Amino acid sequence: MHRQQYCTIFDHSQLPIFGVCLDQKCNSQRPYCHKCMQSIHINHVTSLISFEEFSEWIRNRQNQIQELKKFITLSQLTTEQLKFINHIQEMEINQEKMQQLELSQLNIIAYNLTKIDHLLGFKDWQQTNKNLLEINKICQTMKQIAYMVSNKDQVQNLKKQNFEQNKLGQDQQQVINDKSPLINNPRVQIEKINQQQEVPNQKIKWQEKSKEFELLIWSDPRFIRTKLQINQTKNTEVQYIKDGFILRSDLITTTDQKILKNIEQIKNLEWRGNFGNNNLKVGKWVVTWLGKTLEGVGGLYTVDGQKHGRWRELSQNYWTLAQVYEEGEYNNGLRIGVWKYFYQDKQINGGLYNNQGQKNGEWQELSTEFWDKSQIIYHGVYKNGNKVGRWVTKYEGSEIGGGLYEDYQEQDNFVLVQNNLFKEYDFQSIVLKQLDDDQSQNSIIDNSTDSLDHKYEVVDNLICPNKVGKWIELSNGFYKNSQVTYEGEYRNGKKFGRWEILWKNSFEDKNKVQIGGGSYDQESQLKTGKWVELSEGFWENSQVIYKGEYKNGKKQNSWTIESLGEQIGGGSYDKEGQIKIGSWIEPINGYFGGAQVIEKGQYLNDKKVGKWDICYREQENQSFITIGGGSYDQNSSVKTGNWIELNEGFWDRSQVTFNGEYRNGKKVGRWNSYLKKNYGDYQNVQIGGGSYSEQDSLKIGEWIDLKDQFIVFQQLVYKGEYKDGKKIGTWMEIEIRKNETRGILNYEN
Repeated sequence: MHRQQYCTIFDHSQLPIFGVCLDQKCNSQRPYCHKCMQSIHINHVTSLISFEEFSEWIRNRQNQIQELKKFITLSQLTTEQLKFINHIQEMEINQEKMQQLELSQLNIIAYNLTKIDHLLGFKDWQQTNKNLLEINKICQTMKQIAYMVSNKDQVQNLKKQNFEQNKLGQDQQQVINDKSPLINNPRVQIEKINQQQEVPNQKIKWQEKSKEFELLIWSDPRFIRTKLQINQTKNTEVQYIKDGFILRSDLITTTDQKILKNIEQIKNLEWRGNFGNNNLKVGKWVVTWLGKTLEGVGGLYTVDGQKHGRWRELSQNYWTLAQVYEEGEYNNGLRIGVWKYFYQDKQINGGLYNNQGQKNGEWQELSTEFWDKSQIIYHGVYKNGNKVGRWVTKYEGSEIGGGLYEDYQEQDNFVLVQNNLFKEYDFQSIVLKQLDDDQSQNSIIDNSTDSLDHKYEVVDNLICPNKVGKWIELSNGFYKNSQVTYEGEYRNGKKFGRWEILWKNSFEDKNKVQIGGGSYDQESQLKTGKWVELSEGFWENSQVIYKGEYKNGKKQNSWTIESLGEQIGGGSYDKEGQIKIGSWIEPINGYFGGAQVIEKGQYLNDKKVGKWDICYREQENQSFITIGGGSYDQNSSVKTGNWIELNEGFWDRSQVTFNGEYRNGKKVGRWNSYLKKNYGDYQNVQIGGGSYSEQDSLKIGEWIDLKDQFIVFQQLVYKGEYKDGKKIGTWMEIEIRKNETRGILNYEN
């Protein structure tokens, strides 16, 4: 007895599937129900067939497929299609087996069979065989460009997913140039522009390099900064390194592999599945988190490495306190139809994607930084992928902000933005916009020579919509304990006039308190005059503000830093603006009531030089005392010599310092960790430590590491051995106050 399949289209979910659509131009789900026939497949009625007819349709073509195979050149591009053809020939076809397949599997089979049926329509294969490879390469090129135009948010994936097929020689390039219908298409011109601007996209050019990033991570009760080093090695490997410990090493085996910049994802996230030719993902892929498969998360890839059918994906910002999923349909790599969000087993309505993979119509979308303490939802209307009209911002169901987007317009030119240089071209509007690493957590391996650097965004045939009129916007990092908003006016998409910064101590408070603000110049629309700005990570127990003056959008002269009305720091900028010079005192380590830490030293041309002191106090009425510090090189401004540094999560209940040596900005040799027993004395107790290698600054030999969020009343450490930055052998978790072993972990040698 076969299993009955039901339609997955929104509001069709209780209707049985009767068969599949074989229309070659169909961009919808191919398995259809009775309601699908009257709606999404109303123009494909002649191409709708039942499961019984579907089986017969395949059998009738098996002999023709055998003839077709004789003439197809065995190239890399056609091998995948031949594999599918072989699979079809070997299938035992019957109606019951067709009905037992998953909808996504039926969708893929129907899609590929329509391709075959199209090929079978050729009358003279001998004559067309000599041009087959060139035609296929042209199709792949056009497929790339079309995908780029319609899926701007995933343009980097696009530029890499078929890099082997893009190795067009001069003869194939000439074939494209000779096609007059194609040359008039501006999408083809993108390839020419990239070549003129020396943006290579024919293959991944791997280059060894190392880059350091600063990330914000949650360390209850506040966010703190942490440093992450990402290395590209000569072995086409990406290493994620934190304080000499290699958190993760990924061998780059696919063309869409992403560089992660989320600490929890680096530690816990893995995708598992199979690869086809050219390292393209094929078949079913699933997700594991902390080694366990996440039920229902993942989906299917086609033989071309494109997502297809029903998918459930992790949100971009997925972590322990932001376990958000997105669910909907893909059609050959493009999101289509209704997509929804799921958080804590609750469904949050999303919206609709059109057949070009663009958001369309009414949407409720989660903020990119949505998490447990910042459940922000934006509600409004999209028009072909662009926000239009009024959008409202909601926090825990209540409206707290928003404003108006002006409708976009089409125009007859486009601008190429590269390395901050704008160049205009006089055909349909296409904008390539360079995105810095800091603007994208999901940056991916780029085809250019510098794969950790620049990314490009394509906006097709439009000017991005402008914000207009009065707006209430949320601060970066808005959450329960940091309800900060910016209120002011936009003109032509830019802020102008007076903008106020307001704060609510809690969600229950009805009144906002003005705590900062300033003005934007009416003409240049840059910051001008006196401003009061908030520190990054401002919250109820860390009310740090900066006061000073702007000129032409740049900070000028003296700026002061205050906490609860008391000046705790400050310094000066040069006459040109934005360049720190001379003596400065700055708060660090997420300065708040329990972690009142500042650093004092000298800036030269915006770079730290010479001796810097790290100072701390427990209460506002006390003086700051020096508890650490070291020196920066006068020329390179990197740390050098002996240093005493604070633990990233340093506060009054975790007064941990690290002592050791820097050489050329890297930790080397022996480093020890200490816990201060009492404020004001220097009776530090050594609680851990180990050695760093001289060459790579990786942890080596025996180490005692502190557990994350180490605190005085739960002093947990890990004791074991490192080899070239990786843990090996047996590691023990120890409560050092009681000298009690809490657990044992084993790592590969």
